[in-house]
Amino acid sequence: MSKQRIVLVSILVLVLAGAVAPAAQEQQQGQAPPAPQQPKPRRAVVTFDGDLEALPTLAPADFEIEAGKQKFNPARLYKPDEMPTVLAIVLQENQVAEFGAQLPALRDFILAQPPNTYVGIFYLSMQAVETAVMFDSNLPKVAEALRAPKGMRDLAPPSPYISVAKLINGMAQLPDARKEILWFAEGSDATAGDATSGQNANLGQAVRHAQAAGIPVFVIYSAAIPPSSRLVSDTSAASGTIPGSSTSAGQQTPGSSPGGRDVFAGGGSPSGGSRMDDSSPYAPPVQYNVSYLNYLAERTGGKVLTTKAAPDIRPFLDQFRRLLTLQYVVEYPADETIKKLKLRQKIEDTKLLHPKR
Repeated sequence: MSKQRIVLVSILVLVLAGAVAPAAQEQQQGQAPPAPQQPKPRRAVVTFDGDLEALPTLAPADFEIEAGKQKFNPARLYKPDEMPTVLAIVLQENQVAEFGAQLPALRDFILAQPPNTYVGIFYLSMQAVETAVMFDSNLPKVAEALRAPKGMRDLAPPSPYISVAKLINGMAQLPDARKEILWFAEGSDATAGDATSGQNANLGQAVRHAQAAGIPVFVIYSAAIPPSSRLVSDTSAASGTIPGSSTSAGQQTPGSSPGGRDVFAGGGSPSGGSRMDDSSPYAPPVQYNVSYLNYLAERTGGKVLTTKAAPDIRPFLDQFRRLLTLQYVVEYPADETIKKLKLRQKIEDTKLLHPKR
């Protein structure tokens, strides 16, 4: 029996045991109630983002965590090779056709993952999370399942953060592992109106679920065909404006790409739509797409690796692969999201990425 089947069977056994246990307890009369169980320790991924050549050798006493109203040391630290890695690669069906040229680089990245890594590939479509391949350590099989997004406006998720939250909830049910998400995202949320990051309920839900599950979200910006109700992006520095450009990383009108080129150039929109010009009487609210991505990444312990579409994603995949080697999974005895985390002895020019309130 394969390792993957053993894991799935084990999960099924646990689920069935959980369903049968209450019935068995009801049959036992006159027994004292069981002692309350201690809350399960939380785990969080901590990434050393800096110029380090290797992961520093540290002990739990080297960390100080503040969560809720408590300060304490982690109960345990795990290095990358001390537990399996579960990595979800997430794409969107409304990404532009040009992304297909990036697939060889992404396949190479998948094949270069170390042993004991389980990679899954998922596509966001409307409100659904479509699975191309479930988490598997057979990396050639995973790489082969990778395909170009369909590049269709009608498949654009109105709020991709709802779908990401669903994926996170599914990953949280998997056995203990270092769990991470790499999302190729444009970031807009057509359901949010002019809500800022802190006001976007769907975004907040994704953040809370990721914090509870200890799953950081890393993002590589990727241009996408916006849904028909797409709103114009903001141009403030806080939302990811590209330095030296008058257009934010995700600023688009329906039918246009971040570079200003019509996605449907040469053939027009399939629906016959046209780009919104400056004379339009419609003045849509601001859409904070890149600031949404930054908010999600920063509060889950991840990072936005680039805020604009890149002609070659290899440098950012290399950066992410390096960050994966500079991580500890910290286990701490409190059912609270980390408020602050610091080292007893600071490492110069290095930032600690971790989930934070």
